[in-house]
Amino acid sequence: MRRGTLTLLFFIILLALGAAFVDFWPHVDTKVDKNTKPLYGINNPFILKQGLDLQGGVSALLQPAPGQNPTADQMNQARTQIEQRVNGGLGVSEPTIRVQHATSGYSIDVELPGFNGGNQQAAITDLLRTGKLEFWDTGTNLLQSSAPFDPAQYVQSNNNSTQPLFTGNDLDPSSLQVGQDTQTGSGRYIIQFAMKGSAVGRFSSFTANHIGNDLTVTLDRKVLTSAAIQSQISGQGQITGQFTLQQANTIVTDLKYGALPVPLIIASQQTVGPTLGQSSINSSLLAGAVGLGIVMLFMLVYYRLPGLLADIALILYTGVVFAIFKLLGVTMTLAGIAGFILSIGMAVDANVLIFERVKEELRAGRLLASAIEIGWRRAWPSIRDSNCSTMITCAVLYFFGSNFGATIIVGFATTLFLGVVISMFTAIVVTRTFLNLLVPTGAISHPALFGLSTEEMSPSPTSTTTASVARRNS
Repeated sequence: MRRGTLTLLFFIILLALGAAFVDFWPHVDTKVDKNTKPLYGINNPFILKQGLDLQGGVSALLQPAPGQNPTADQMNQARTQIEQRVNGGLGVSEPTIRVQHATSGYSIDVELPGFNGGNQQAAITDLLRTGKLEFWDTGTNLLQSSAPFDPAQYVQSNNNSTQPLFTGNDLDPSSLQVGQDTQTGSGRYIIQFAMKGSAVGRFSSFTANHIGNDLTVTLDRKVLTSAAIQSQISGQGQITGQFTLQQANTIVTDLKYGALPVPLIIASQQTVGPTLGQSSINSSLLAGAVGLGIVMLFMLVYYRLPGLLADIALILYTGVVFAIFKLLGVTMTLAGIAGFILSIGMAVDANVLIFERVKEELRAGRLLASAIEIGWRRAWPSIRDSNCSTMITCAVLYFFGSNFGATIIVGFATTLFLGVVISMFTAIVVTRTFLNLLVPTGAISHPALFGLSTEEMSPSPTSTTTASVARRNS
């Protein structure tokens, strides 16, 4: 037996147990059901992330408004702020938000898996709010909520300037929260805020010196509220208006994460139903099971005992790949499942090359240990080159898919790349270790176990002569 084989076997067993835990041990979401406890007190923290096409949701392509020519940094900043708004306001746990660059310019692709309820159109529109909060002194002009605001009309009252007195950047994000108006007893939703830094003193001085004037707060140059300053405000203030709870929460989210650096519009929007996604999952699972079964049957019938070992390695490969997907948080899409299934067939390709080389060496009259060693060494260049070329192709697909909006290609390239890398591991370590375990068993005395006849196993005259010469020289 080759030195280190038992050590590798022990490592493979541990790897199989670890993969089985990640794949099959139940995951309990205690946030959803607090009465459910993990099995034996052990919870599997890893879950499989499903893409938009599997669990349904909304996909939207956002582009800069006409006349805008944003830089790459501005678009990346907008992407970050949209992601923060999604996480803070929509409750979508695994959004996919990418900046894309094509010949027509920049765009942002937004995928919200699992977002199947509520007013989806309004939710996407809220994400695009520029979010520029501004405070103005409008003299004694009390403005109506939701009315458009033109700073040029209030230059004289506003310190002879068309610039706001304060902006959302002057607010303390930790102070922003939604409350209810208890002073008037109306129960209306209000937005509570406080200034930060130097704006605290400036706001306090301004309100003290302009009692009786109307302070108007606008969001994206539309009036949120306009009210008379009745006293100096040195601490927490509040914005009142005709807000629903959802609208108030949306405004707070916008203000917490800042204004978008560039106005965006919805270029396209698509909704995927969860029923279609579940049907796709069922069909993919069936296709994967059938494909895996056919491959395992072929290996068993054609290669006999080595084929059985390859089937065990293939089951281990499938479990490890699936566990890696969950550990790395790979978002599975329908195209990604296709790449996974394709990688199963490619994983067998390395075993076929190794087994055919080993059979050639056995036909030449070599002992099983040397046949495995030489056969693997001769098969390795082909395995290495074919897998490396596939990984290069996956890298190219991933690059173009990420930068040109073909997100369906990204999932395919990711799962195929990981599958190829792990298939090389199973060919180099797992299958070779299993073959080395056969050496001390005497399995070589039964040629049928290797798909060979007794005549094929007989040493050729050339090999006999070479062996005789070697014995005389020794």
